Amino acid sequence: VRLRFKEIQRSKEKLTSHVTLEEFQEAYCELCTRPDVYFLLVQLSKDRECLDAQDLRLFLETEQGLSLATTEGCLEVLRRFEPSAPGRERGLLGLDGFTRYLQSAECQLLDPEHQNVCQDMKMPLSHYFISASYRSYLLDDQVHGRADLGGLIRALHSELPMDPKTMVQMESIITITIIITTIIIMVVNKYAFLTSQYPLLLYLCQRCSPPQQRTLAQHLKKVFGIKLYTPESLPVSLGSRATTLPSPEQLKGKVLLVGKKLPQEEEGSEGEVSEEDEEIGGGGPLAGRRMTIPGEEELGVVLVVPPPPQPRRLRLRRELSDLVAVARTGSRNFYAHRTSTQPSQQHSPPSTPSTPGTPMILDPPYWTLCSLGEGEAGRLASESPEDLVNFTKRNLTRVRPSSVRLDSSNPNPQGYWKGGVQLVALNQQTPGAMLDLTRGRFMQNGGCGYVLRPAVMREEVSYFSAQSQGCVPGVPPQTLRVKVISAHSLPKPQGSGAKGEVIDPYVVLELHGVPADCTEQRTRTAAQNQDDPLFDETF
Repeated sequence: VRLRFKEIQRSKEKLTSHVTLEEFQEAYCELCTRPDVYFLLVQLSKDRECLDAQDLRLFLETEQGLSLATTEGCLEVLRRFEPSAPGRERGLLGLDGFTRYLQSAECQLLDPEHQNVCQDMKMPLSHYFISASYRSYLLDDQVHGRADLGGLIRALHSELPMDPKTMVQMESIITITIIITTIIIMVVNKYAFLTSQYPLLLYLCQRCSPPQQRTLAQHLKKVFGIKLYTPESLPVSLGSRATTLPSPEQLKGKVLLVGKKLPQEEEGSEGEVSEEDEEIGGGGPLAGRRMTIPGEEELGVVLVVPPPPQPRRLRLRRELSDLVAVARTGSRNFYAHRTSTQPSQQHSPPSTPSTPGTPMILDPPYWTLCSLGEGEAGRLASESPEDLVNFTKRNLTRVRPSSVRLDSSNPNPQGYWKGGVQLVALNQQTPGAMLDLTRGRFMQNGGCGYVLRPAVMREEVSYFSAQSQGCVPGVPPQTLRVKVISAHSLPKPQGSGAKGEVIDPYVVLELHGVPADCTEQRTRTAAQNQDDPLFDETF
């Protein structure tokens, strides 16, 4: 900006430390005018440097693909975005107004039809991808981050209008005091349905003592009231032969607790449950790595194998168990399902010994959620992709980030979505490409937190493999063309030094999906131009 002021003053043979109003206006207009937008305006307006309603309608129909654009709608756009009163009165859109319109939310890449719920919401819950958060109470990473209600509120009611979080995790923070527990439940109740009316799945880690569990159950019933979806209101009991889960439409405005549940045959006011599905053991950060033991180099490189997980037995009160609508299980349900559907092959979960008192469920009930760590889920998606997709056609599955991610970074959710996993829980407090990818997926259905999965993941008789290298049977290939035009006022990358006045920007396009779809392209570099770089490339 200082250099531009000097250029203007030099052209007028005037070099002073003061800037006049006219010089400021001239510099401001030059810096804020995007050349590509100006040339587009001139092209559309036939050299008049302003658009009327008919010009704007032609632009919307031919360039933006809005076949339903009307003259009345174009006049409304003119009145909203034209900054000058004379322009609004005459029904004209000048360069500043046209630039404001192109940079507004109305001209984002998302089809306007998808700004509202536009998918069928009457299918079973297992047929949808569901937005999920992980350890929502944290404001930063797991090492330095502090627990705060603000993180919970952010997860339930983000400032971004199309970024609701459907599944919130309440862990051991609820065991601190009765007062904090009540406040947390009240916060969830207040913000649960401000962004979306579709069901909220509340993930409980029941690690508090039996007396605290009884108190927690009382507060849950008192605060949520009729919003709490209890097993008594289910169309079928948890252990019966359900055919499908209910739909998001049927569960509007309801809170479903996800947690451990006592077996139906369990008698008494409390009993024991196993926590084998949580991250117990695992061998620490060295598990799965190859290393050389100091002093034993003659042994060569060895593979660190994690010890078998040792399931814990927890006492669970009947009062809290009865409020749980969706029973939380581990990978045992997946292996049992695979064994029952492939009787000729005997599969068993690796490094998962049988636990005394834990029966193998050969046909798991549908009111369950299979909770997996990202490592185990990744192995299933790569080694048994067809089995995983078939399992998720009727069963809910959740993937959580690894406990090794002390910085609260996020895994690539696409690796699990393509395996059919409905809930990929991410650290919402950690921005980045993985969180952007998640937000992009859930924008396509009005930001309601539910997105219908592809038909090949829903139909009973269909074949789909996440590792497919070619065309998917029954899915016609499509061609995607993307044109990168320009950018404006790009900041320096975060963490970059003060060296250099400008940057050399370029654009990277990444396509995520099955292996046959994954690709990456990049534009040319716009040398030393961060104000208005022009790329004008099509891929």
